[in-house]
Amino acid sequence: MKRRGVVAASVLVAWGAGLGLLLARELNPSSGRKLAEAALRVVPQATYYLVERDGRHIGFASIAIDTVPRALQVTEYLVTDSAGTRLTDQQVVRLSRGLALRDFESTRTVGSDTARVTGHVADSSLVVTRGAAVETAALPGPTFAGAIASTVAVLLDDPRVGATTTMHTVDPPTGRLGLSILRIDAESLFVVVDSAVADSSGRWFAVHRDTVRAWRLRGDTPAPLDAWVDAQGLVVEATRPDGLVLRRTAFELAFENWRMSSPIAGASARARDGIVTDTWLASGAPRPDSELDSLLVKLGGTIPGEFAARFGRQWRPGNTIVFTRTAPERLRARYTLPTSERWQKSFTRNLAPAPGIEADDPAIARRAARLAAGDTDPSVVIARIVAWIGDSLRADASASPFTASTAMTRRAGDAREFALLLAAMARAAGIPAYPVAGLLQLGGRFYLHAWTRVYLGRWVPIDAMLGQVPADASHLEFLAGDADLGPDLARLLSRLPLSLVRSTPVISTDPRPISPAP
Repeated sequence: MKRRGVVAASVLVAWGAGLGLLLARELNPSSGRKLAEAALRVVPQATYYLVERDGRHIGFASIAIDTVPRALQVTEYLVTDSAGTRLTDQQVVRLSRGLALRDFESTRTVGSDTARVTGHVADSSLVVTRGAAVETAALPGPTFAGAIASTVAVLLDDPRVGATTTMHTVDPPTGRLGLSILRIDAESLFVVVDSAVADSSGRWFAVHRDTVRAWRLRGDTPAPLDAWVDAQGLVVEATRPDGLVLRRTAFELAFENWRMSSPIAGASARARDGIVTDTWLASGAPRPDSELDSLLVKLGGTIPGEFAARFGRQWRPGNTIVFTRTAPERLRARYTLPTSERWQKSFTRNLAPAPGIEADDPAIARRAARLAAGDTDPSVVIARIVAWIGDSLRADASASPFTASTAMTRRAGDAREFALLLAAMARAAGIPAYPVAGLLQLGGRFYLHAWTRVYLGRWVPIDAMLGQVPADASHLEFLAGDADLGPDLARLLSRLPLSLVRSTPVISTDPRPISPAP
């Protein structure tokens, strides 16, 4: 054979081999590639469910898939009230954008008894904490927890009856690892309500329905699974091991109708008619004992017209609004102290003394200088100031001096005074700051509250009264530059039909470091 023929034959053989490899790759993709493609198809959204037992509507549930900084967060929430017993289940699972498990938290409350299980991935091991017990188990491969397991099972391959998917899963309520064999037993069509309208009595009725194709996914290990899942991997209907049935529907049908039929049952899961025109301290509510990573609230069908005009498009009737906590890495300062004159001129308004924010008060200035102790990192200085205020001021609604200087002298105050004193001490230390006011979600109700925004290269919310650096997602800001909403805005807020849909606690294994005050 001539040389040219040999070359041509070699090219054809190489082309054929490459084509064969390409076809093999497309027809038999690797598990890693299939998982990466499934991750791209996960849809961030919230779905709502009415909860039934023996055909009776006894509760509300939701499953939310949210994107958070560099991660995907799946939150499952369920609350029921049956035979006088309250049951609350919440599971929070965080994964990487590639669906690698990072951590989870499960909180189950029955009556007054609460059980909490947490887990996080360290290297190639899962560390599970149940009360004082800590267990470690090796992760054999990609592992999924909670509802995301059924989502991945459907997205990995085109669903068809008879297909099976084998995956490693962990059951958040128990922390047990297992090898799950999930099988598709049936296929059916469901009619799902996606919007509702209220009649004159306030009861909600369906106005629009969608037809959804779903597949029945069943498994036994490490916990029984029986759920109908649509092509997006979202649960349409599920039967829990405890006999509760979840049916996907519009939020109002799932929650509002249940609340109306059992007002006491819905009290802690809603905030409509629960906006308190006073602070939590003055109202006698317990001090918040946990921080929220995210908060999902929903507006009612009618809100004051001037409210939407004043606060923007998100505050429109029927909207669902998500509030999230500032990521801890955003607390790192992007400038150093002392700053230049030119830099200070850019923040004249938020550095200068002002009514109620007496940054030039000698006692405030001396204390700020002592706490700064010459440190050049404004984030460290702010952490010291917050810690000092928390240790030195007594929370007392009756004191209410309503200025930073009198709060400094009397060492007492409500949320307003804590916010004003933090703003004044920050300004005295050369750090721009201003007070803000709004609502604080606590126990399903919303209270008037005040906190402070501090500039660390970006404006960061900080709550000196609660010692939160940064302030968590339970803070809804409505007024900037003042710690008092005033009677007009307070009255407007009191008419806001605001419902708490879901709150997600902060999952943290390490306490936030605060530099000791000199």
